[in-house]
Amino acid sequence: MIYLYRLFATLLTLALAPLLVAWSLATGKKKRGLLHHFGLVPPLPEAEDKSAKTLWIYALSAGEVTAAVPVLQRIRQERPGLRIVVSVTTDSGYDAARRNLGFAEQIVFHPLDGWPFLALALDRIRPDLFVQVETGFWPGFLHMLKRRGVPALLFHGRISKKSIRRYKLLGPLVSETLNSFHTLCMQSRQGLKDALELNAEPSRLQVAGDTKYDALKTVSAEERRKLREALRLDPGRPVFVAGSTHEGEEAIVLDAYCQLKADYPRLTLILAPRRLERVPEVVSLVASIGLPVVKRSEIERRTPTDDPVILLDTMGELASVYAVGDVAFVGKSLVPPGGGHSLIEPASLGKAVLHGPYMEYNQALAEELGQHGVAFMTRDAGEMSAKIRELLGNPARREELSRKAQALIDSRKGASKRMAEIIFWILEEKPRP
Repeated sequence: MIYLYRLFATLLTLALAPLLVAWSLATGKKKRGLLHHFGLVPPLPEAEDKSAKTLWIYALSAGEVTAAVPVLQRIRQERPGLRIVVSVTTDSGYDAARRNLGFAEQIVFHPLDGWPFLALALDRIRPDLFVQVETGFWPGFLHMLKRRGVPALLFHGRISKKSIRRYKLLGPLVSETLNSFHTLCMQSRQGLKDALELNAEPSRLQVAGDTKYDALKTVSAEERRKLREALRLDPGRPVFVAGSTHEGEEAIVLDAYCQLKADYPRLTLILAPRRLERVPEVVSLVASIGLPVVKRSEIERRTPTDDPVILLDTMGELASVYAVGDVAFVGKSLVPPGGGHSLIEPASLGKAVLHGPYMEYNQALAEELGQHGVAFMTRDAGEMSAKIRELLGNPARREELSRKAQALIDSRKGASKRMAEIIFWILEEKPRP
């Protein structure tokens, strides 16, 4: 099955290559690193230490980069001679890698899954170990690694129920792909069960936890005070932060906000669309219902007594902004197909977290936080406004939720240390940790 896939993928990528180049030149998109997709990544320079090994880690997008950061930081600290190459697929992943993984020897875009492009990239990087974060499998690449004797490791692994249904349609190709990995490190026991359902070999599987817990940053009281000042939020003003929202969700959030304004006229909404290119669209939406709005990049226009919706149009600031909120909502969860972004960041900052019913990608975490009473599922604007009204009216309960959330998050830390040990074990053939 894998050979049929490789033939098909090679023919398809060769046919698409000139179209991708033409599209990029015509639209100006994907120009950055365009040649990387065809395997023309910069050759990795010869190391001064001829025995130095090379680790190639693939993180599809920004979320996967976030999961990789604490692991690679630990690896760099403990094995400074180990060379690190990071590949990504999306522009947001590339930007996140440049911001957070500048110590890596190279950051490139991942090659297409066709034979000539993969061979070129592998000849230039010559990895001793390939590590993939979460999902986004490239069967042809994994097969080529196996034929070249390069072990592959999956860490932070997870497979959604939707993906399981889709993968089952591909028959033995999926099990062949999973069993191309030397080791499959899943986030949870449920992830391990999901991999077994797709016929992954049990001997390759282990539960290593979620490294994103180790990547969380604290926000001090002084940092919160300064951020509130920067956002022109006067002391005592309640704040509702709606983060990583997608199309269709902003209208529901704004409806809930309008309902709340009757009881909390000083309530400020900070709205953070997941994709910054949607900012003009969301500005128009807010204005169309008669609410004043100001973008974060133009916040100096606002006075502390103004009551506009603040639209977050900056990169990398949402985690800190959650800290100034009293209640948070996390998007990609209110309207289908959804999937749900991670609730970890606001929960780690001690915030009561709301989410919608479509949390497939982060269902286990949502259920766990819900069982501990620190996350709440709301289906529509009415349920959302009712829950926020309840929380805003009970500061003592919010304080209790804050302590519970932080304790739960702290108890989940330590996965990055385990992952680094597994990487060293494979590279150095030490006893299994």
